[in-house]
Amino acid sequence: MPASVTREAFVGTWSLTDYLLIRADGVIRKPWGEDVSGLLIYSPEGYMSANLMPAVHKDGVQAKAAPAPPAKSHRSSRHIAYAGRYTLENDSITHHVEVSLFPSWIGLPQVRFYEIASDRLVLRTPPIPRSGKHLVGELTWKRICSFT
Repeated sequence: MPASVTREAFVGTWSLTDYLLIRADGVIRKPWGEDVSGLLIYSPEGYMSANLMPAVHKDGVQAKAAPAPPAKSHRSSRHIAYAGRYTLENDSITHHVEVSLFPSWIGLPQVRFYEIASDRLVLRTPPIPRSGKHLVGELTWKRICSFT
């Protein structure tokens, strides 16, 4: 990990500002539309929690998002939630999933490549095979509080 980035740089609460899926050919999709909502919390003790979804307006109506793909399992494409320990290595942070909305994630590390500067954090997935192509998920977060 670069000498200047430590666990303390991540500790705090982050608000989701953007969620993109980027294809290998450069095509970008916003599966939840322009409005997203989410919280990502990193504790000083080494735990994290993430909850994210398309935004819901004050009137209770969900923001307009791209249509959901046909359901292939009980897994929701409209809400992501998981928590567990986290570790830093070089240019990545690994979320060690202990609880999750997706039971298949439990026990599996979720590796994210990061860029962090001041109050902005970008997390990217490794390439994900989907329908014969590879996608990278990119989530942008803004720090809303620090525990220090």
